[in-house]
Amino acid sequence: MTHVKLSCGFEADIDESAADDMEFLDALTAMQKGDLTGMSEMCSILLKPEEKKRLYDMLRNESGRVPVKIMGEQITELMGQLGSKKK
Repeated sequence: MTHVKLSCGFEADIDESAADDMEFLDALTAMQKGDLTGMSEMCSILLKPEEKKRLYDMLRNESGRVPVKIMGEQITELMGQLGSKKK
């Protein structure tokens, strides 16, 4: 398990082996090709449902929406932390 702490204040323990999974790679590839549904799938693979909801709740704006751009920044940060701790 790897403990991550994102700039938005979200913290969680992530099983880094979840990123060593073909479904995760499929989701990452989809996202890199512009299919943003891959981002949601990546979150579902890396985070437990209650953690995903907690992250979304932390990122909600004043109108109650979770901005895609901000979510993308947080996923990128999360992946960076997983990668740096894996070395």
